[in-house]
Formats: sequence, structure tokens, C-alpha cells
Amino acid sequence: MGENLFLSKEWVYICVNRTRRASRQISVPQAGHFFYMNSIEKQFPLLPDQIKILQQRGLEIDDSDEANHYLAHVGYYRLADYWQFLQKDSVRNAFISGATFNHVIELYNFDRELRLLLLDAMERIEVSFRAIMINMMCPVYGSNWFTDKRIFFNEARLNDAIEKIDRELERSDEEFVKQHDKKKTGFEHPPAWKTLPILSFGTLSKIYRNIRDDIKEKRIIAKVYGLPQERWLQSWMQVVSILRNYCAHHSLICYRPFSFLPREIRQVKLPWIKNIPPAGSVVSEQLYYQICIVRYLLQTASPGNDFSYRLMELLVKYRGIDLEKMGFLENWDEEDLWQ
Repeated sequence: MGENLFLSKEWVYICVNRTRRASRQISVPQAGHFFYMNSIEKQFPLLPDQIKILQQRGLEIDDSDEANHYLAHVGYYRLADYWQFLQKDSVRNAFISGATFNHVIELYNFDRELRLLLLDAMERIEVSFRAIMINMMCPVYGSNWFTDKRIFFNEARLNDAIEKIDRELERSDEEFVKQHDKKKTGFEHPPAWKTLPILSFGTLSKIYRNIRDDIKEKRIIAKVYGLPQERWLQSWMQVVSILRNYCAHHSLICYRPFSFLPREIRQVKLPWIKNIPPAGSVVSEQLYYQICIVRYLLQTASPGNDFSYRLMELLVKYRGIDLEKMGFLENWDEEDLWQ
């Protein structure tokens, strides 16, 4: 059923137009003129129709029951993020010759397992980063240094961080939050060793980035991770934070271009890569460089980890994945970082 909706300051009149698809027209008088907006409600296709649409566009589906399961439990538009790489025509959405639903599921499962692998690694980096910041800053600047404007160079960013901290504390059901006595302690917030663990990784990295560069502990923290200066750790922690958000929200990561590019560095303390993607190149925007950063930071956060082994095992399991599309360079696995 469709509607024509006419609006003015004094009255509203709805005229019902009995058609199968809804068509809405809004007319608002402004200085003697009318503005019209037409919209047509799209019909969402049922599961059997979704399968037919894919087949009509050239996707081979050998097992309709399996396809029905994935479309029902993963979703047409979520899977579309993956089958777009098997399409040759973005207008008609036509698939390349030989494209199969199995190819789509293989890419989807690979991306899912890769996200889980990265989440496990980034969790260790996040926990380590919190602990290092607390251990380095509290003995010198006190238990509530994260609200001390003398430590930070941008007060607006500090206030924004404090607002986020307040929201996190309000949402938290941790017992230490309920027991915090502002009058007794003289502080608005619980101490850093209680407050920082409940903050998001993004907020934590922004707090670090906002610390004044002449605060020597900022550089010391960077050196803990084998980086010569704080600007690299700032950049790399932001990379990890953004990547973690994509993984945590189940977004496609394997063939995704990343808009935030990490600072390029060659001279570092720990094993690294020699073949660094050139700044501004397509490869620098792809996942490989992001994974290298995770692997590098993990050397400090979790020495002796099996990340390299598990990554290579995953790539062997899914041999059909296009590594070049992920930014992996030739002989990447021979780099010192991956030994």
C-alpha cells in the first residue's frame, strides 16, 4: 500500500493510494514553492529468491541446502562483502566465469579465522599496553595522572577522554567502581590501575598520544616495545586499535583497504621487515603491513608466541586465497620478522 503525504504548517492530509509498492510524496510549502520527495520501498527477497538471483548472475551453487543455511544464518548482504571479489560487473553484479558459492564460503571462513587469530594477538598487545602505561606513569605522576592537564598537550582531547572515561564508569558494574569514595579519596575517578582496564583500546591509545612529548615516560614506553620514539608507537597503536575494531565488529578485513596508514620505520630494535611497502602505495593500504605491526608488537607483549606459525598454518589451509590482494609481498615469509 502506498501513501501520498501532504504537509503544511496548519494541516496534514494523507491520501492512501492502493498499490502494491509504497510510494510516498511529501510536499512542504516554502516561500510559494513545493518540495517533492518520492521513495519506492524495495521488497526484500526470500531465501529461495536470493539463491535464484545469485544463479541468474552466474554464481554456481552445487548445494542449495548449504547455500540456504549460509544465507539464513550469515545473511545475503554480509556475504555480499565477500562475493563482490568474484564479480566482474559492479552494475549488473555479474560473476566471473567459474565463480562458485563454495569460493564465497571459503573466503568468508578464512576471513573469520583470520579475525579470531588477530583478536587473540591484539588482546595481548592491549593488555600489555595498559599495564606498561600504569607501571610507568603512576609512580611518577600519581594514581590519577590520566586527568592531570599538566601532563597533556591538548586540553580539549583530554576533556573528551575524561568524558569517555565517565561514560565507561557509569556503565561498569565492577565492584571497585561502586566502592569508590570520591570524598574519602579526594579524586573524582578510581586510580589508573582500576580505571584504565575498563577503557576501550581506542581511548587508551588516544590518551597515550595526547601525553606531552617532553614527558620522558612516553618515550620510555615506546622503547619498551623496541621503537626508538613515541611517534611510532602512537601510530602503530592506532593501527592496532582500528584493526581491532574491524575484527571485533566482524567486518571483512582480508581484502580491505585501510585508510589510516602506519608510520614507516626501518631501524628498530627487534626483528622487522626489510621489504617495506612504499608510503602511499596500494600495498601500504593493505592488510599485510597491519599484520606485520601486530607481529612486531607481539614480540614484546607475548614473547615466544605462536602467531607466525598459526598464520602460516591458516594460509596453507586456505590455499585459494589471493595473498597479493592482501598486500603480501614476494618471499615475505623469509623476512626476519617471521622466523
